[in-house]
Amino acid sequence: MKKNNKIMRKQMKSNINMVLAIGMILSILVSKQVQDTLLNKLSVVSAIGIDKSKAGYIASLQIYNPASNSKEGASETGAYTYSGKGRTLPEAMESIENKLARPIFLDNTEVAVIGEELAKTEGISSITDYFMRESNLPANIRFVISKGVSANKLLQIFTPVQKISGSRLEEMLIRKRLSWGKLSDITSNNIKEKAVQNRTELTIPYIRMNGSFSKGTSKQNIEKATPETILSLDGLAVFKDQKLSYFLSSEESNLYALIHAKIKKTSIITKCKRQKGYVTWQEVRSKPLIRIKDKMGIPSFLLQIQLTGKISDVSCKINTSNTKSIVSLEREAEHDLQQQIKQLITKTQNKKTDINGFGEVIYRKQPNRWNRSKNNWNSIYSTVKIQTDVRIKVLDVGDISS
Repeated sequence: MKKNNKIMRKQMKSNINMVLAIGMILSILVSKQVQDTLLNKLSVVSAIGIDKSKAGYIASLQIYNPASNSKEGASETGAYTYSGKGRTLPEAMESIENKLARPIFLDNTEVAVIGEELAKTEGISSITDYFMRESNLPANIRFVISKGVSANKLLQIFTPVQKISGSRLEEMLIRKRLSWGKLSDITSNNIKEKAVQNRTELTIPYIRMNGSFSKGTSKQNIEKATPETILSLDGLAVFKDQKLSYFLSSEESNLYALIHAKIKKTSIITKCKRQKGYVTWQEVRSKPLIRIKDKMGIPSFLLQIQLTGKISDVSCKINTSNTKSIVSLEREAEHDLQQQIKQLITKTQNKKTDINGFGEVIYRKQPNRWNRSKNNWNSIYSTVKIQTDVRIKVLDVGDISS
């Protein structure tokens, strides 16, 4: 009897596995058929670019090329970019639609690229309003700024590995979550929320084209072992009153991320104090905390940052198997990081852009004080005293002890 029950259970398990396998195969076939139908009957948009023109706007749409998905389409272009001008964004979009044989499908759009000139002169508020009003655009579209090149040109670059530059930008932003946290995921809702709250200035990732535009738009760019023109996610663009003010370098952006949010995994470099050389820290985790130090007058702050990380490389002579040497290395790293963070904070104070959230802390901890200073906060922020206290702990020195 027990033997029969065991056989029945085995048969039942086998039948369940077979049903699940058939279900998975059917779902894959159905999803592929739906995808092929979308690509063949609609102009499916991967990315949107928006630039400034004399009369208004230049909109650019990067549209999937269905032929590139077929077995015979390995050599086909992954996407085509169409552009149109208009006094308003809807008018510019309509001028693109007039050039296409198929209806535009916006629901699959991944990235919105905003031209540097437009972000500086007109700002981003009106663009955000359009994205929030347009029901066909998904709410989770990530925004980036194109530095040194128009959004239209940026979307025309051939990128290696990923045929479609819009999808490539999406992949780069997702990868940056480890080192930047939520700073890499800036949507229209995030932008609008910052504008309404008016407590912390906006930052948006920026993309730069490295190389020649003419070579980047040639298919030969991705046929070489080393592409001559590539796109790179270099840092964060800082806004003031919803207009682009300045750019943070890659190093500054990493430091800002350590100050601004809990980071799960990033890399930093610190100087050796007693001799020439550097220490590379990897898998660094941060836990920042901002405290208000006084209760009256102009506020002052204490910025505390707790870091943990692994030593990846040491170019100065130090015995990493010695406990005292490790403690000394930690203290040197803390001192160097404090200096780097002070320089970054001084830069933001000189520019009168509170991107680190000091105003947000006053709003949450002392709302009455915030109500008295909110209309003039950027000017107040430029004069406040900010102390930094950095603590770093070595978790691992690697397999080589010295």
